[in-house]
Amino acid sequence: MKLRPLLLAGTAALALASCGKKEEARAPETATSAAAARVDAPSPLDKPFALKGAEAVEAEAIFALLPAAARPTYENASFDAKLGATVVTGLRFADEDGAGDALLVERAELYGVDLDAVERVKAAETAAPDSPFETVFQKVRLFGVRPEAKDEAEIVAGAVELDRLRLRQGAFSEADTTEGGAIARFFNAFDLAGLYYKDFSFKTAGDADIPAIALEAPDLRFVGLGGGRLQAVVANDLVYRFEQTPASQAAMAEALGPQGAFLMNGPLRAFIAPQSQRGTIETFDWRGVDLSGWLNYALKGEKPPLSARNLVNLGEFRAKNVETFIGQRRLAKAAEATFSATESTWLIPSKVRSETKGAVYDFTAYAPEGEEEAAEILKRHGLDSVKAEGSFSWDWDGASGAAGLRNDFESDGLADFDLSVDLAGLQIDRIETALENGDDDAVASLAAFKGLHMRLADEKMLDAIYDLAALQMGGTGADLRQSTPAMVRLSGAQAAQISPRFADYVEAVAAFLGEGGVIEVAAHPEKPVPFAQIATAGAAGPQAVPDLLDLKVTHKKK
Repeated sequence: MKLRPLLLAGTAALALASCGKKEEARAPETATSAAAARVDAPSPLDKPFALKGAEAVEAEAIFALLPAAARPTYENASFDAKLGATVVTGLRFADEDGAGDALLVERAELYGVDLDAVERVKAAETAAPDSPFETVFQKVRLFGVRPEAKDEAEIVAGAVELDRLRLRQGAFSEADTTEGGAIARFFNAFDLAGLYYKDFSFKTAGDADIPAIALEAPDLRFVGLGGGRLQAVVANDLVYRFEQTPASQAAMAEALGPQGAFLMNGPLRAFIAPQSQRGTIETFDWRGVDLSGWLNYALKGEKPPLSARNLVNLGEFRAKNVETFIGQRRLAKAAEATFSATESTWLIPSKVRSETKGAVYDFTAYAPEGEEEAAEILKRHGLDSVKAEGSFSWDWDGASGAAGLRNDFESDGLADFDLSVDLAGLQIDRIETALENGDDDAVASLAAFKGLHMRLADEKMLDAIYDLAALQMGGTGADLRQSTPAMVRLSGAQAAQISPRFADYVEAVAAFLGEGGVIEVAAHPEKPVPFAQIATAGAAGPQAVPDLLDLKVTHKKK
């Protein structure tokens, strides 16, 4: 589906108009937007609205402000004195290229339209970064928004509200050749107290490359958009779905080869490619997105210097009572998931944090319908109720060049996983110099490997894997477990002859697969090793890289 009809509706909203006051360049706040920013507040569209003392404005006068190709047709229009709004029904926004991909709106309520303000916006041929704002309208409400034709992708909204839009004088002028990127000029040209959706849905049909995707948001709000900032995104009772189509499943089986196709037709198929997945989020709250630092440079047509800090702040979000389902069975529930990326060096986040708290997993959800034996195996190993928590972090110091990634997953009864990776050589001034000297791959050229540590501690994970594999391959899990170490040692015999290190690796992996316990992978060279040097060593032979990085693989019993 083309999104142009939706953009046409947005263009219509941008041309509808109120007070005409010149105000400071920041997103306006209204009583509605202040309430909408609260997660526990009801949707603004649940509350009736009326504008007292409003002057009547004819619909034709409003739509005449639009380019001819963007003007809608409609069935009826009148001014409702009780609402203080121009009410239009049966609107149809046609596609500009005449392809028939139109947007339908059952009813529009236009509050506080100021035609003079719009004329002032249009009269200015250019919009300087600090051109005065004109308040264009107080509120626009659209009901029954949907595409006219069914398509591969479909967006529908029961209702949409645009809350107090302001435009800069000269905004969106075709004659505007002001220096600066088009995207930056677009976001600097307007601000909006809020954009609120009621009963929003989006879905795609899917094909051989991607599954069918659907999103449902009964209550979705964007609050305080302006100046490169977004105050809040609030959503309640979100639902998302992924549905594999026969074509996408067939394509995946072909990509996995004969062995993968064999597994996808057995009791383990849901572990590889679940046919149906669904997720729910009771409350979603994302705050503090701020790209104003980047916007200030972009409006001048300048590239920010690499020494600039905090040009990008992706804010913080918090999702509560998150659940994931495979088919009709619940796979996981988590009390809370959080993410933050509030600091950056240049345009790259330099501090990222993510955490999941109070999660409980039921891995029997992966057992396909009718495969009760697989579900019973998982239950027998206690994997129908696994408590877990996880965290992720990324830190980068542009001055020293040090960077580190950490990922931890701790569970009660499955396995624990810890990973840390440390890098060096990423000083921002060195990267800037290299770029100025024509090195387009400056980051890759300068980055150096400092260290790695990975730890996997098995509890019931291997027990379940062997028993499930036996369902597919025959025999028992115990038989498979007993034979696996010998197969690993046999297949690794040739590699073990290359270097004593490889012999240690093979033995550690074989012991872990046979006995469980803990396997650790560690690499801590005496000094950071540039990745370019690692690539060169790899070309010299397989034993060179482990020696260069001092790579060790060890096994410990429980």
